[in-house]
Amino acid sequence: MNAHVQPQTLERFNALQRILCCPHTKIPLRLVGAEELCSSLTHDERARIPDGTIGAFISDARQRAYPLTERVVNFLEEDSLRVQTESSGTASGILPTNPHDGVKQSVRDWYDRFGWQTNEQGCYNDTASFSQTTPTGYGLYELMSHLSILDRLAGGGLVLDAASGAIPHPEYLAFSWFFKSRVCVDMSITALTEANRKLRQTDFCCLADICKLPFRDETFDAAVSGYTIQHIPESQQLQAIKELYRVIRPNAHLCIFTEVQYTLKRRALFFLLRSGRKLLKALHLIRSRLPLHSSKQTQVEYVLDKLYCFPQKITWWKEVAKALTNRYSIESHMILKKSEFESWFGKSNSAAKALRMIQNALPRLTSGISAYCLIDMCKPAKSDLQIDK
Repeated sequence: MNAHVQPQTLERFNALQRILCCPHTKIPLRLVGAEELCSSLTHDERARIPDGTIGAFISDARQRAYPLTERVVNFLEEDSLRVQTESSGTASGILPTNPHDGVKQSVRDWYDRFGWQTNEQGCYNDTASFSQTTPTGYGLYELMSHLSILDRLAGGGLVLDAASGAIPHPEYLAFSWFFKSRVCVDMSITALTEANRKLRQTDFCCLADICKLPFRDETFDAAVSGYTIQHIPESQQLQAIKELYRVIRPNAHLCIFTEVQYTLKRRALFFLLRSGRKLLKALHLIRSRLPLHSSKQTQVEYVLDKLYCFPQKITWWKEVAKALTNRYSIESHMILKKSEFESWFGKSNSAAKALRMIQNALPRLTSGISAYCLIDMCKPAKSDLQIDK
């Protein structure tokens, strides 16, 4: 713990305090310095204070302290500290367990131990597994797809990056171009440590569960969540979406990139494409571009199998979005996964541009044949709701 902290270091968190609340009670939090934190803890709890702690946000209602370093606030329940107050009496230090904690911990471990570690080429293992490291072929396809949402991020004070990861793609930084501050939330400290190196001084990092966000209602001018919902336990995915929707302001957009279950349309399309390809190969009119599977790829596939993933159907997303707002759209984000694109088109930039052109022209129609969809939910203004009534 760092007890000798410059006052201005702690003061930068005043802006964050105005939007924070207890993840459980939703009651505002109190910001304290390291000395006050230490004096409010028992001897045993003081031993649990993380290195580099400069203070904490305290929930008096739950008698828990959430420690903060110069750049990261930790709202994970298992890392919170039990606070002793005059009215606390013999408050229990035992935290309730959740049957979904095992799944969340497995995802967190996967990213801490593998996903946000770098390989021999200096690339994150997550990026090497699912994405492309260069802006050619599939990399260009991803870049254009990610930047396609900028017109929905009109700007303002705060933008939420929910499950930001390590901000592995440079274009992700564009999400906060038009905002004064970006708040990154993730369950992986490895991810936030990496993300912090790429953020501005006005930005913040919070170690938290997006199923229990530590933010007050209608706080953010926009929110983005990329490739995250499918890694949340199935029964808690709706809760996470409701939390993300809760914290955006009226007229703000919540943009979610997510993997979806393959539809019958997609399966039928790929069956026809594969059949046509086999026929052409038999006639020696094209050469196969199917990648060779090395032992290294087999090892990577084994590691990927250990990452929990439960994508929902597009019909499920429609029901969820419709229940929250009448201003929503479900569009194609990316028709093909990395392996599919490279199998068919190799590193072709022309193919990437053609796919994006088709998706831009027919965003909703192509959602039914896509591997990843963009779910865009805009919260209606209160005046709009009154008119609808």
